[in-house]
Amino acid sequence: MAGNFWKSSHYQQWILDKQDLIRERQIDLAILTEEEYTKIFIFFANFIQVLGEQHKLRQQVIATATVYFKRFYARNSLKNIDPFLLAPTCIFLSSKVEEFGVISANRLAGSCSSVIKNKFNYAYNQEYPYHSKHILECEFYLLENLDCCLIVYQPYRPLLLLIQDIGQEDQLLTLTWRIINDSLRTDVSLLYPPHQVNFHEVF
Repeated sequence: MAGNFWKSSHYQQWILDKQDLIRERQIDLAILTEEEYTKIFIFFANFIQVLGEQHKLRQQVIATATVYFKRFYARNSLKNIDPFLLAPTCIFLSSKVEEFGVISANRLAGSCSSVIKNKFNYAYNQEYPYHSKHILECEFYLLENLDCCLIVYQPYRPLLLLIQDIGQEDQLLTLTWRIINDSLRTDVSLLYPPHQVNFHEVF
């Protein structure tokens, strides 16, 4: 991605302090334990991943959607909006921002229904209640809460440069790529610049 990370909204507004993050989560942590809260975010990162793969999205698009999801709830309670609505909305928005091509909101809502029925029915045992109009409405709410800061610098590009510099490719690249994908299930993308995520993974 072109541009200067250090002058970007990602760095200036969305690298958060761990204490601030904990403070913002107090409403949810009054009801949930930290472990339960963490498991909810792992669940929805998996849900976004499966939904993205269903639409044959590039990993970059899925990663950006996951970061949007995390950013929203870094400043909002889980009670503010149903994560089952926000997750497809994040995918809908990230597919535009990452210039993948706009996914039909109608198709996305239909995919949510079938993905939940086939893979996540243990967590949601009723009919998926949202339609395309809900995703389109939620998109405006998401944009407002992200303060229209939509460019996300991901660790994938710095990783490729780092691997090239060390002169090792296949096995190390595959392993670190998987670790980056797994890091989306944690708060790493909210706390560290992308190149620091890579450095800790490779070394």
